[in-house]
Amino acid sequence: MPAFTDITGLLGIAIALGATVIALPGLRRLSRGRVGGIFFAVMILSVVPFGPLSAAACVRGAFGDLSITALVLLGGATLRRLTGAAPVESRARFAMLVFVAVAALALYPMALGIGRFDPYHLGYGSPWFAGVLCVAALAAWFGRCDVLAVCIALATLAWSVRWYESTNLWDYLLDPLVSFYALGALVVCGVRAIRATRAVSNSDPAPASLP
Repeated sequence: MPAFTDITGLLGIAIALGATVIALPGLRRLSRGRVGGIFFAVMILSVVPFGPLSAAACVRGAFGDLSITALVLLGGATLRRLTGAAPVESRARFAMLVFVAVAALALYPMALGIGRFDPYHLGYGSPWFAGVLCVAALAAWFGRCDVLAVCIALATLAWSVRWYESTNLWDYLLDPLVSFYALGALVVCGVRAIRATRAVSNSDPAPASLP
């Protein structure tokens, strides 16, 4: 009988694999019902052992458990694909990506030895860290960035009940995959904004010459 933390970890990976498959361009022409069937079929097949390990177990062994933040973003993308509605506004999603990117840039370099302070140790139960997260969640909620507030609340709740094997709150908030995704998405947004600005500038009519 697998441990509870193994079940939750594999479930997160199964959701990620299903969301990745239905995001493939070749499936965009299929009906939402068929896409939903493919999503659940991939989830089920990913946890079925083919040999010593299942596909979800292999991915989990390579990358570890996904953070709650990653699962929330994947869940939003999956709902958008299956229903056609965007459960997360673009403004709130952008704020979420900025939070993840800034937190990742603050955490991982220092955790790898850059500087004398290691913020990763705060995740083992520092009241200061919990207070900062509480303030961030409240600010996000009143700033109408609901998804950020939900991610912080769910990550803290999952950490308190030991949803994963890790006992560090950082692992529930961030993981390397969602960090790279956030950084890449912000770079893409920046490039698009620069191109749009240049396109507008190039389309402006030239000023009339003085007589």
